[in-house]
Amino acid sequence: MRVATTQFQLRAEQSVEAFADHLEALVAKAARGGADVVVFPELVDTGLLGAIRGHEVTVASLHDDYWNELTEFTPRIVEHFASLASRYGIDVLGGSLMRIDGAGDLKNTAYHAKKDGGLVLQDKIHLTPQEHELGVRGGDSVTVTTIGEHGAGILICADIQFPELSRYIARKGADLILCPSLTWNRRGVHRVRTGCQARAMENQLFVVMSPLVGHSGLPVDAPMHAVGEAIVAGPVDRTFGVNDGLLARAEETVGHESVLFCDLDFDRLEQSRRTPEAPGVALQRPDVYALLEEELR
Repeated sequence: MRVATTQFQLRAEQSVEAFADHLEALVAKAARGGADVVVFPELVDTGLLGAIRGHEVTVASLHDDYWNELTEFTPRIVEHFASLASRYGIDVLGGSLMRIDGAGDLKNTAYHAKKDGGLVLQDKIHLTPQEHELGVRGGDSVTVTTIGEHGAGILICADIQFPELSRYIARKGADLILCPSLTWNRRGVHRVRTGCQARAMENQLFVVMSPLVGHSGLPVDAPMHAVGEAIVAGPVDRTFGVNDGLLARAEETVGHESVLFCDLDFDRLEQSRRTPEAPGVALQRPDVYALLEEELR
């Protein structure tokens, strides 16, 4: 499988149509490069704060902007992702967008648009303090989707830092995790990158991360600067021969928009699992884990 992950440039988008063109340019590039799936970052539509009319976007207005403005754009963006997947013949993990669910709750939700027309949703489970302040509600379930013949999980940003979720995904048969991310300081970058590498190592699977980068000048009184670099992580062993497990990294384009390609070898992944250099998933101790869990009850 060839994956493409975007290092997506945050900029003040003047309209949903302009934003749609921005997305399409990167999907087209991924498709031309032979990718089977392209990954976008968390809250990929943040630049659409620039399309809000009638008031200045400030820190004080963000609560209403996310609830009442950006969520209005979400259905059109999701429809666009589905159209791109179909037209370009490529699965699209459309990062994540804010939506209001059937219960009236604000959710941070990733959308996997399949090239065959399917659409899979995954809510973010572990929320930041800023999301709690906005009134976002965390999800309470994890879905394993498919890309071609392979099972894949979606863990949004902070979710990759909690090993319980990725272990569940691996036990459900997935060998790939997609991680759309948004971080605004270097500590956040390292938390997400370290989480991606750790989850890939401990579960012997692939993790593909897409960050938002740059700034749009909004909110006007405290502009957010998104930082990060796209990566693809895998197991750390002799089978792959990569000492830090980073199979691809957009190092040469830090802070700038780019599309990072990486070919994932699932035969080699299976070999890694069969004959691990370190203990690996084949040598887990569920008997011990069960005793420890019982002790904590």
